[in-house]
Amino acid sequence: MIRLLIVDDEAIILRFLVRVLAREGYSIQTARNGQEALHLLRQQQFDLLLTDIKMDGPDGVHLLQQAKALDPELAVVLLTGHATVDSAVAALRYGASNYLLKPARNEDILKAVAGALEERDNALRHRQLEQVASQLADLFAAPPDHAVVSGDNIIRCGEFELHTTSFKSFLNGEAIHLTPTEFRLALELCSRPGATIAYIELVQAACGYTCSRFEAQDIIGAHVRNLRQKLGVDEHAPLYVESVRGIGYRIISPEEAVSGR
Repeated sequence: MIRLLIVDDEAIILRFLVRVLAREGYSIQTARNGQEALHLLRQQQFDLLLTDIKMDGPDGVHLLQQAKALDPELAVVLLTGHATVDSAVAALRYGASNYLLKPARNEDILKAVAGALEERDNALRHRQLEQVASQLADLFAAPPDHAVVSGDNIIRCGEFELHTTSFKSFLNGEAIHLTPTEFRLALELCSRPGATIAYIELVQAACGYTCSRFEAQDIIGAHVRNLRQKLGVDEHAPLYVESVRGIGYRIISPEEAVSGR
């Protein structure tokens, strides 16, 4: 059963929200303030948090931040009778799925909750599929460490070498271990040093499947972070994998540093 935590310091509104959502078959717990809500979030698992913004203790936005720190997958919908542009922007920035104004109609509440839960389920499903695809790729793509490879092709980007047949990689002459997914990501970037490559294109090259741009940005971001860590180069230095906001990633070529770009 889907579990909701509803938080509001006004008893009348709290009862109203419980009545509306209980009819849909949700399992519901309530809290009268942010402190009570945090206690419950630390003790139990919930699928969605529906909270007022303006209340004592941590307000709704601070509760959102702390709830997401406890459970990044938690869906969150905020309610407020005192809307401002700043509070709306903050709510979305910190991961709220929706932002409703009081008094909210029954159908708007139900739609917001159902939409937030669907968004959460889709994100979990895509993350699980990505993990499975990555594991399968790692299982079948890489040859054994002891394999003897003849005619190995080498892609070089400065001091970074990728041996495309043996799936081995070297940086400054030292071997570094990349998973097959990370290797294919690095290969795609190093094949076009300095060029911005779209999220979808990188997922296709590294993971072997297609998805939406929004999903691709989330999927490839995790692999980029791992690759950056293994390369260990400073931001803006040659071989750093640079984010091009809203578009994709590029690897900074050694030639850029020489030309002073």
